[in-house]
Amino acid sequence: MTMSKSETTRQRTSDVVVGVDGTPASVNAMRYALRAATLSGGRVEVYHVVPDVVPMTGVYPLPPDDFMAAGRSTLETTVAQAGPATAVEVDTHLCRGPVVKTLTTAGRDAHAIVVGSDRRTAPMRLLTGNVSTGVAARAAVPVVSVPETWRADGSTRTVVVGIKRPDHSDALVGEALAVAQASGSRLVVLHAWRFPAAYDDVIVSDRATLDEWAARAEREVDDLVDPWRRSHPDVDVEVRVVHDFAAHALVEASREADELVLVRRAHGFPAAAHLGASARTVLLHAHCPVRIVPAGDAPVAREPELDAPAVPVA
Repeated sequence: MTMSKSETTRQRTSDVVVGVDGTPASVNAMRYALRAATLSGGRVEVYHVVPDVVPMTGVYPLPPDDFMAAGRSTLETTVAQAGPATAVEVDTHLCRGPVVKTLTTAGRDAHAIVVGSDRRTAPMRLLTGNVSTGVAARAAVPVVSVPETWRADGSTRTVVVGIKRPDHSDALVGEALAVAQASGSRLVVLHAWRFPAAYDDVIVSDRATLDEWAARAEREVDDLVDPWRRSHPDVDVEVRVVHDFAAHALVEASREADELVLVRRAHGFPAAAHLGASARTVLLHAHCPVRIVPAGDAPVAREPELDAPAVPVA
């Protein structure tokens, strides 16, 4: 068994790319990136991207040149708000162009791309889109979405990985174990199962049947995880099987976790379809940073070149 196909499909550096926009969530993303780079031994590459057009009233676009000074201020202020200087080398980049494409291109070989969780309501995202979901859907490397409510100074020493399908579990479990090992955390392997509504109430109508199905699922997950336990004896691994909807179980588990690790589907169009309904829900509601890992069992498809590359301006 190959322990991590993600390592064979792409060689990642130790640097962390973080996109900031001046929101409290992006300040947290900067804090997370500094901590991640401390563990990886790399630099932090901080990007603020001014879009080609900025919607104002209605769909009236203003020239991006009008926003470059504000963008530079946002970049500098976010870095300052993230906290005192550390030993980690920090480079800042002010760019203009399509935001998602710029961040995914900049981080195509990074250790990870970090963004603040975009939790605006759907009407607020109609004109500008959801950057965190877009980056998580397109990136060739893991993407960490950090919520505004996350506290850098609190730790439960717990990483949770959500397992759904064995054919996507290799790169996913390998990434989760690496995260847990680097931070000295235990790993909870969570599998949530539930039949479609028309069948669930009938099949698991009594406690004995529910226990039987739960035991079966736990055996399957144990078989999946055992090789990883043997290869990482220094990481405490717990298998947890629950009868619940996947999104609800993951959001609840995020309350006790420092990080939640999920896989991204290797197919689908448009971009958000890569993530699946559960992943999109978790990104919007999780209480801890969420790491989205590209499926390692197939090359990550590149998006069509619909936009011109971003132009660095600083």
